[in-house]
Amino acid sequence: MNLKRVLVSVRRYTGCGSLRPLALCVLLLGLMWIPAWGATRASALRFGVLPLQTPVVLARLFIPLCARLATVLHRPVIFATAPDFKRFMARAQAGRYDILFLNPYLYRQLSGYRAVARIKGLPFIGLLIAHKGSGIVALTPRVLKGRTIAFPDRQAFAATLMVKRYLQTRGVNVDTEMHPIYLRSQDSVILAVARGLVDLGGTWPWSLDQEPASVRARVRVLARTPPGPEMPIVVRDSLSEKTVKALQQALMGLTRSVAGRSLLRRMRIPGGFAIATPADYAAIPRWPISRKMAPVP
Repeated sequence: MNLKRVLVSVRRYTGCGSLRPLALCVLLLGLMWIPAWGATRASALRFGVLPLQTPVVLARLFIPLCARLATVLHRPVIFATAPDFKRFMARAQAGRYDILFLNPYLYRQLSGYRAVARIKGLPFIGLLIAHKGSGIVALTPRVLKGRTIAFPDRQAFAATLMVKRYLQTRGVNVDTEMHPIYLRSQDSVILAVARGLVDLGGTWPWSLDQEPASVRARVRVLARTPPGPEMPIVVRDSLSEKTVKALQQALMGLTRSVAGRSLLRRMRIPGGFAIATPADYAAIPRWPISRKMAPVP
């Protein structure tokens, strides 16, 4: 399957053929949520969200959370993301973000950040999905050899690394026996599978739950990986302890109000957040990111 053809088909389906209108839309949404106290740029906190979904989907999910945090912290909290994992990580390593929502594996690759919270009650597992009409049943080397499998990014923890590891335990080396392609976002993977553009895809439950029912109805889950540590929220080491504690209290407190529970339901995180520490993620291997890995646009 030609990667360019898959990308064009998915972008046409989602209306994401141009990134500039998307970026403008997200910027305008963000500006609408900046509180009226008009604090200076230096006092604002930038909340970086790993580009798991398209920018518009992430903005819809996280800008209300940023607004809620801003009222508690008494300073603007500005939503931010990036076009892909590589640029997101380059910006994070350069200190562009104060707060991050990212996968456990990528958190371990960063220096200068520490985990302070995690998603609660949402198992962090990888899903192997196929089109509902697909004849794939057995996950054996003979059945999967030569098949095209889509992933969001090489460094997506649950969707890529955990799914690849799971298939390895079934005797399938994805990189040498299949045709992996990388489509930048979970949305693109799920839509490519739903439209029959690829044979298989790797994703995770939170992203699949964000899709419209009409898309989910065309996809079936073939396998679930064993669980890993939940998605963390991490902060820069330079953030004051007072701000960190206020952030933790704000996140924990979401389940204690009607408005907070409504926000969490829209985010598909009904259990809310729990306190996390760096020790919760210490078992994940760490390979420091080279500063030459990507420019910082």
